Amino acid sequence: MPIVGGSCLPRIRFRRRLVVVFVLTGQDACFGAGPTIPPAYVVVGFSALMSIGGRRGDYGGSVPNSFGTLISSLALYAGSLFITVAKQFVESALYHSKDLVIGNGPQGPFDHLFELKSPLYKTGSLQKFNPGDLFLYAVTDSGMNKKWGRSIKDAVKAAIEGGATIVQLREKDAETREFLEAAKACVEICKSSGVPLLINDRIDVALACNADGVHVGQSDMPAWEARELLGPGKIIGVSCKTLAQAEQAWKDGANYIGCGGVFPTRTKAANPTLGIEGLRTVCLASKLPVVAIGGINAGNAVSVMELGLPNLKGVAVVSALFDRECVATETRNLRSILENAHSRS
Repeated sequence: MPIVGGSCLPRIRFRRRLVVVFVLTGQDACFGAGPTIPPAYVVVGFSALMSIGGRRGDYGGSVPNSFGTLISSLALYAGSLFITVAKQFVESALYHSKDLVIGNGPQGPFDHLFELKSPLYKTGSLQKFNPGDLFLYAVTDSGMNKKWGRSIKDAVKAAIEGGATIVQLREKDAETREFLEAAKACVEICKSSGVPLLINDRIDVALACNADGVHVGQSDMPAWEARELLGPGKIIGVSCKTLAQAEQAWKDGANYIGCGGVFPTRTKAANPTLGIEGLRTVCLASKLPVVAIGGINAGNAVSVMELGLPNLKGVAVVSALFDRECVATETRNLRSILENAHSRS
Protein backbone atom coordinates (compact mmCIF):
# COMPACT_ATOMS: atom_id res chain seq x y z
CA MET A 1 0.00 0.00 0.00
CA PRO A 2 1.56 3.38 -0.99
CA ILE A 3 2.36 5.71 1.85
CA VAL A 4 2.54 9.45 1.45
CA GLY A 5 4.72 11.38 3.82
CA GLY A 6 8.06 9.89 4.84
CA SER A 7 7.72 11.11 8.42
CA CYS A 8 4.88 8.65 9.10
CA LEU A 9 6.62 5.57 7.69
CA PRO A 10 8.25 4.32 10.92
CA ARG A 11 4.99 4.76 12.83
CA ILE A 12 2.98 2.68 10.35
CA ARG A 13 5.61 -0.04 10.21
CA PHE A 14 5.51 -0.21 14.00
CA ARG A 15 1.76 -0.69 13.88
CA ARG A 16 2.11 -3.51 11.39
CA ARG A 17 4.65 -5.26 13.58
CA LEU A 18 2.38 -4.82 16.58
CA VAL A 19 -0.53 -6.35 14.66
CA VAL A 20 1.65 -9.32 13.71
CA VAL A 21 2.46 -9.83 17.39
CA PHE A 22 -1.26 -9.73 18.20
CA VAL A 23 -2.03 -12.28 15.50
CA LEU A 24 0.76 -14.67 16.48
CA THR A 25 -0.13 -14.38 20.16
CA GLY A 26 -3.78 -15.26 19.66
CA GLN A 27 -3.63 -17.67 16.74
CA ASP A 28 -4.34 -20.81 18.82
CA ALA A 29 -7.15 -19.37 20.91
CA CYS A 30 -10.41 -21.27 20.42
CA PHE A 31 -13.71 -19.50 19.78
CA GLY A 32 -16.79 -21.58 18.97
CA ALA A 33 -16.14 -24.63 16.82
CA GLY A 34 -12.67 -23.78 15.53
CA PRO A 35 -9.57 -21.64 16.00
CA THR A 36 -10.36 -18.00 15.28
CA ILE A 37 -9.04 -14.65 16.42
CA PRO A 38 -11.74 -12.07 15.62
CA PRO A 39 -10.23 -9.25 17.72
CA ALA A 40 -6.90 -9.61 15.90
CA TYR A 41 -8.60 -9.47 12.52
CA VAL A 42 -10.39 -6.32 13.68
CA VAL A 43 -7.04 -4.79 14.62
CA VAL A 44 -5.61 -5.75 11.21
CA GLY A 45 -8.58 -4.13 9.48
CA PHE A 46 -8.38 -0.94 11.48
CA SER A 47 -4.61 -0.74 11.05
CA ALA A 48 -5.04 -0.94 7.28
CA LEU A 49 -7.59 1.86 7.42
CA MET A 50 -5.32 3.92 9.63
CA SER A 51 -2.63 3.76 6.95
CA ILE A 52 -4.90 5.63 4.53
CA GLY A 53 -6.90 7.78 6.95
CA GLY A 54 -6.14 10.53 9.43
CA ARG A 55 -4.58 13.96 9.28
CA ARG A 56 -2.43 15.05 6.32
CA GLY A 57 1.23 14.73 7.19
CA ASP A 58 0.44 12.30 10.01
CA TYR A 59 -0.87 9.18 8.27
CA GLY A 60 -0.28 10.49 4.78
CA GLY A 61 -3.89 10.71 3.62
CA SER A 62 -6.28 13.53 2.78
CA VAL A 63 -9.32 12.13 4.60
CA PRO A 64 -11.03 14.60 6.99
CA ASN A 65 -9.62 14.76 10.49
CA SER A 66 -12.86 13.56 12.12
CA PHE A 67 -12.76 10.31 10.12
CA GLY A 68 -9.11 9.74 10.99
CA THR A 69 -9.85 10.38 14.67
CA LEU A 70 -12.77 7.91 14.56
CA ILE A 71 -10.64 5.21 12.93
CA SER A 72 -7.83 5.80 15.45
CA SER A 73 -10.29 5.48 18.34
CA LEU A 74 -11.79 2.30 16.95
CA ALA A 75 -8.33 0.82 16.43
CA LEU A 76 -7.36 1.62 20.03
CA TYR A 77 -10.61 0.06 21.26
CA ALA A 78 -10.03 -3.06 19.16
CA GLY A 79 -6.48 -3.40 20.46
CA SER A 80 -7.70 -3.01 24.05
CA LEU A 81 -10.41 -5.61 23.44
CA PHE A 82 -7.92 -8.13 22.09
CA ILE A 83 -5.55 -7.61 25.02
CA THR A 84 -8.46 -8.26 27.41
CA VAL A 85 -9.42 -11.44 25.55
CA ALA A 86 -5.81 -12.66 25.43
CA LYS A 87 -5.45 -12.00 29.17
CA GLN A 88 -8.61 -14.00 29.91
CA PHE A 89 -7.39 -16.87 27.73
CA VAL A 90 -4.06 -17.07 29.57
CA GLU A 91 -5.80 -16.82 32.95
CA SER A 92 -8.16 -19.58 31.91
CA ALA A 93 -5.24 -21.80 30.89
CA LEU A 94 -3.45 -21.19 34.18
CA TYR A 95 -6.58 -21.85 36.23
CA HIS A 96 -7.45 -24.97 34.27
CA SER A 97 -4.04 -26.59 34.59
CA LYS A 98 -2.65 -25.59 37.96
CA ASP A 99 -4.09 -28.52 39.95
CA LEU A 100 -3.07 -31.25 37.54
CA VAL A 101 -0.40 -33.50 38.95
CA ILE A 102 2.83 -34.67 37.34
CA GLY A 103 4.95 -37.06 39.36
CA ASN A 104 4.80 -36.17 43.05
CA GLY A 105 3.61 -32.58 42.83
CA PRO A 106 1.66 -29.96 40.89
CA GLN A 107 2.91 -29.17 37.42
CA GLY A 108 4.23 -25.87 36.20
CA PRO A 109 1.34 -23.64 35.09
CA PHE A 110 2.17 -23.66 31.37
CA ASP A 111 2.97 -27.38 31.01
CA HIS A 112 -0.63 -28.14 30.08
CA LEU A 113 -1.24 -25.05 27.95
CA PHE A 114 -0.55 -26.87 24.68
CA GLU A 115 -3.30 -29.37 25.50
CA LEU A 116 -5.94 -26.78 26.41
CA LYS A 117 -8.63 -26.84 23.71
CA SER A 118 -11.49 -25.33 25.66
CA PRO A 119 -13.52 -22.43 24.29
CA LEU A 120 -12.95 -19.10 25.97
CA TYR A 121 -15.22 -18.29 28.88
CA LYS A 122 -15.08 -15.39 31.30
CA THR A 123 -12.57 -16.16 33.98
CA GLY A 124 -14.89 -14.75 36.58
CA SER A 125 -17.24 -17.70 36.03
CA LEU A 126 -14.56 -20.28 36.83
CA GLN A 127 -14.88 -22.29 40.02
CA LYS A 128 -12.02 -24.10 41.65
CA PHE A 129 -12.22 -27.89 41.61
CA ASN A 130 -11.22 -29.28 44.97
CA PRO A 131 -9.89 -32.86 44.69
CA GLY A 132 -10.75 -33.30 48.36
CA ASP A 133 -14.42 -33.28 47.35
CA LEU A 134 -13.90 -36.81 45.98
CA PHE A 135 -13.53 -38.18 49.53
CA LEU A 136 -17.01 -39.71 49.79
CA TYR A 137 -18.53 -39.73 46.34
CA ALA A 138 -22.22 -40.75 46.33
CA VAL A 139 -23.53 -42.14 43.02
CA THR A 140 -27.31 -42.51 42.78
CA ASP A 141 -29.13 -45.36 41.05
CA SER A 142 -32.67 -45.13 39.69
CA GLY A 143 -33.41 -48.84 40.24
CA MET A 144 -32.38 -48.72 43.88
CA ASN A 145 -34.37 -45.56 44.50
CA LYS A 146 -37.49 -47.20 43.07
CA LYS A 147 -36.86 -50.36 45.11
CA TRP A 148 -36.88 -48.38 48.35
CA GLY A 149 -39.62 -45.96 47.29
CA ARG A 150 -37.40 -42.88 47.27
CA SER A 151 -37.28 -39.98 44.87
CA ILE A 152 -33.92 -38.85 43.45
CA LYS A 153 -34.27 -35.66 45.46
CA ASP A 154 -34.83 -37.52 48.74
CA ALA A 155 -31.89 -39.85 48.06
CA VAL A 156 -29.50 -36.93 47.40
CA LYS A 157 -30.72 -35.00 50.43
CA ALA A 158 -30.16 -38.03 52.69
CA ALA A 159 -26.68 -38.68 51.31
CA ILE A 160 -25.64 -35.08 51.95
CA GLU A 161 -27.08 -35.20 55.46
CA GLY A 162 -24.93 -38.28 56.09
CA GLY A 163 -21.73 -36.57 54.92
CA ALA A 164 -21.34 -37.17 51.18
CA THR A 165 -18.78 -34.73 49.78
CA ILE A 166 -19.87 -34.91 46.12
CA VAL A 167 -22.91 -36.39 44.37
CA GLN A 168 -23.35 -37.90 40.92
CA LEU A 169 -26.81 -38.42 39.45
CA ARG A 170 -26.66 -41.70 37.54
CA GLU A 171 -30.23 -42.28 36.43
CA LYS A 172 -30.08 -44.57 33.40
CA ASP A 173 -33.79 -45.44 33.44
CA ALA A 174 -35.30 -41.99 34.02
CA GLU A 175 -37.11 -40.13 31.24
CA THR A 176 -35.35 -36.95 30.14
CA ARG A 177 -37.97 -34.48 31.39
CA GLU A 178 -38.35 -36.29 34.70
CA PHE A 179 -34.58 -36.47 35.09
CA LEU A 180 -34.13 -32.78 34.30
CA GLU A 181 -36.72 -31.66 36.84
CA ALA A 182 -35.18 -33.88 39.51
CA ALA A 183 -31.70 -32.65 38.61
CA LYS A 184 -32.77 -29.01 39.01
CA ALA A 185 -34.13 -29.78 42.47
CA CYS A 186 -30.92 -31.62 43.39
CA VAL A 187 -28.79 -28.70 42.19
CA GLU A 188 -30.55 -26.45 44.69
CA ILE A 189 -30.06 -28.95 47.52
CA CYS A 190 -26.38 -29.40 46.75
CA LYS A 191 -25.75 -25.70 46.24
CA SER A 192 -27.23 -24.84 49.63
CA SER A 193 -24.94 -27.45 51.24
CA GLY A 194 -21.80 -26.56 49.27
CA VAL A 195 -21.63 -30.03 47.74
CA PRO A 196 -20.80 -30.35 44.00
CA LEU A 197 -23.37 -32.13 41.83
CA LEU A 198 -22.33 -34.00 38.68
CA ILE A 199 -24.50 -35.64 36.02
CA ASN A 200 -23.57 -39.03 34.62
CA ASP A 201 -23.15 -38.97 30.84
CA ARG A 202 -25.97 -36.50 30.03
CA ILE A 203 -24.23 -33.29 28.95
CA ASP A 204 -27.59 -31.85 27.89
CA VAL A 205 -29.08 -32.30 31.34
CA ALA A 206 -25.96 -30.90 33.00
CA LEU A 207 -26.18 -27.76 30.86
CA ALA A 208 -29.92 -27.35 31.35
CA CYS A 209 -29.82 -27.64 35.15
CA ASN A 210 -26.47 -25.84 35.54
CA ALA A 211 -24.87 -28.75 37.38
CA ASP A 212 -21.27 -28.46 38.55
CA GLY A 213 -20.11 -30.92 35.90
CA VAL A 214 -20.39 -34.38 34.39
CA HIS A 215 -18.89 -37.84 34.61
CA VAL A 216 -18.39 -39.76 31.36
CA GLY A 217 -17.37 -43.32 30.55
CA GLN A 218 -15.19 -44.67 27.76
CA SER A 219 -18.23 -45.20 25.52
CA ASP A 220 -19.75 -41.78 26.23
CA MET A 221 -18.94 -38.40 24.72
CA PRO A 222 -15.15 -37.83 24.81
CA ALA A 223 -14.01 -35.58 27.64
CA TRP A 224 -12.51 -32.99 25.27
CA GLU A 225 -15.85 -32.55 23.52
CA ALA A 226 -17.63 -32.31 26.86
CA ARG A 227 -15.09 -29.65 27.85
CA GLU A 228 -15.79 -27.63 24.70
CA LEU A 229 -19.51 -27.67 25.51
CA LEU A 230 -19.23 -27.06 29.24
CA GLY A 231 -16.24 -24.71 29.34
CA PRO A 232 -13.28 -24.65 31.75
CA GLY A 233 -15.38 -23.82 34.82
CA LYS A 234 -17.12 -27.20 35.06
CA ILE A 235 -15.89 -30.46 36.59
CA ILE A 236 -15.35 -33.41 34.26
CA GLY A 237 -14.58 -36.92 35.45
CA VAL A 238 -13.75 -39.92 33.27
CA SER A 239 -13.99 -43.65 34.03
CA CYS A 240 -10.59 -45.28 33.41
CA LYS A 241 -9.22 -48.80 33.75
CA THR A 242 -5.90 -48.53 31.96
CA LEU A 243 -2.84 -46.30 31.96
CA ALA A 244 -3.60 -45.21 28.39
CA GLN A 245 -7.13 -44.17 29.33
CA ALA A 246 -5.84 -42.20 32.32
CA GLU A 247 -3.29 -40.41 30.13
CA GLN A 248 -5.97 -39.58 27.55
CA ALA A 249 -8.29 -38.19 30.23
CA TRP A 250 -5.53 -35.80 31.29
CA LYS A 251 -4.88 -34.72 27.70
CA ASP A 252 -8.61 -34.20 27.14
CA GLY A 253 -8.87 -31.74 30.03
CA ALA A 254 -10.60 -33.92 32.66
CA ASN A 255 -10.40 -32.89 36.33
CA TYR A 256 -10.28 -36.39 37.80
CA ILE A 257 -10.65 -40.06 36.89
CA GLY A 258 -12.79 -42.79 38.43
CA CYS A 259 -10.86 -46.07 38.55
CA GLY A 260 -12.49 -49.48 38.93
CA GLY A 261 -14.13 -51.75 39.50
CA VAL A 262 -11.85 -52.30 42.41
CA PHE A 263 -14.06 -55.13 43.73
CA PRO A 264 -16.76 -57.24 42.07
CA THR A 265 -20.05 -55.36 41.70
CA ARG A 266 -23.53 -55.98 40.36
CA THR A 267 -24.23 -52.29 39.76
CA LYS A 268 -22.57 -52.29 36.34
CA ALA A 269 -22.81 -55.35 34.09
CA ALA A 270 -19.69 -56.81 32.41
CA ASN A 271 -17.37 -54.66 34.48
CA PRO A 272 -13.93 -56.35 34.85
CA THR A 273 -12.40 -56.19 38.32
CA LEU A 274 -9.03 -54.44 38.67
CA GLY A 275 -8.37 -55.25 42.30
CA ILE A 276 -6.32 -53.22 44.76
CA GLU A 277 -3.10 -53.69 42.78
CA GLY A 278 -4.75 -52.60 39.54
CA LEU A 279 -5.99 -49.46 41.31
CA ARG A 280 -2.48 -48.82 42.64
CA THR A 281 -0.97 -49.12 39.15
CA VAL A 282 -3.37 -46.61 37.61
CA CYS A 283 -2.98 -44.17 40.53
CA LEU A 284 0.81 -44.19 40.27
CA ALA A 285 0.63 -43.40 36.55
CA SER A 286 -2.23 -40.86 36.63
CA LYS A 287 -1.53 -37.13 36.45
CA LEU A 288 -5.07 -36.52 37.73
CA PRO A 289 -6.74 -37.06 41.11
CA VAL A 290 -8.33 -40.52 41.36
CA VAL A 291 -11.51 -41.78 43.02
CA ALA A 292 -11.85 -45.55 43.47
CA ILE A 293 -15.13 -47.18 42.48
CA GLY A 294 -16.66 -50.62 42.18
CA GLY A 295 -18.00 -52.83 44.97
CA ILE A 296 -16.71 -50.53 47.73
CA ASN A 297 -18.54 -50.71 51.05
CA ALA A 298 -18.02 -50.34 54.79
CA GLY A 299 -16.23 -53.68 54.92
CA ASN A 300 -13.50 -53.02 52.35
CA ALA A 301 -13.18 -49.21 52.12
CA VAL A 302 -10.31 -49.26 54.62
CA SER A 303 -8.16 -51.44 52.34
CA VAL A 304 -8.57 -48.83 49.59
CA MET A 305 -7.66 -45.83 51.73
CA GLU A 306 -4.71 -47.66 53.29
CA LEU A 307 -2.95 -47.58 49.92
CA GLY A 308 -1.91 -44.08 51.00
CA LEU A 309 -1.34 -42.81 47.47
CA PRO A 310 -1.25 -38.98 47.24
CA ASN A 311 -3.62 -38.70 44.29
CA LEU A 312 -6.12 -41.33 45.53
CA LYS A 313 -8.60 -38.88 46.99
CA GLY A 314 -11.57 -41.03 47.97
CA VAL A 315 -14.14 -43.69 47.13
CA ALA A 316 -17.28 -43.63 44.98
CA VAL A 317 -20.15 -45.70 46.31
CA VAL A 318 -23.50 -46.78 44.88
CA SER A 319 -25.26 -49.78 46.45
CA ALA A 320 -23.56 -49.48 49.87
CA LEU A 321 -25.46 -46.19 50.26
CA PHE A 322 -28.55 -46.30 48.09
CA ASP A 323 -29.48 -49.99 48.25
CA ARG A 324 -30.13 -49.61 51.95
CA GLU A 325 -33.16 -48.60 53.97
CA CYS A 326 -31.56 -45.49 55.50
CA VAL A 327 -29.20 -43.65 53.16
CA ALA A 328 -28.20 -41.03 55.73
CA THR A 329 -27.20 -43.63 58.34
CA GLU A 330 -25.14 -45.68 55.87
CA THR A 331 -23.41 -42.55 54.54
CA ARG A 332 -22.60 -41.33 58.04
CA ASN A 333 -21.14 -44.73 58.96
CA LEU A 334 -18.98 -44.93 55.84
CA ARG A 335 -17.79 -41.34 56.30
CA SER A 336 -16.61 -42.20 59.80
CA ILE A 337 -14.75 -45.30 58.55
CA LEU A 338 -13.03 -43.31 55.80
CA GLU A 339 -11.97 -40.52 58.14
CA ASN A 340 -10.45 -43.00 60.60
CA ALA A 341 -8.59 -44.82 57.80
CA HIS A 342 -7.37 -41.53 56.33
CA SER A 343 -6.03 -40.34 59.67
CA ARG A 344 -3.98 -43.54 60.02
CA SER A 345 -2.55 -43.56 56.48
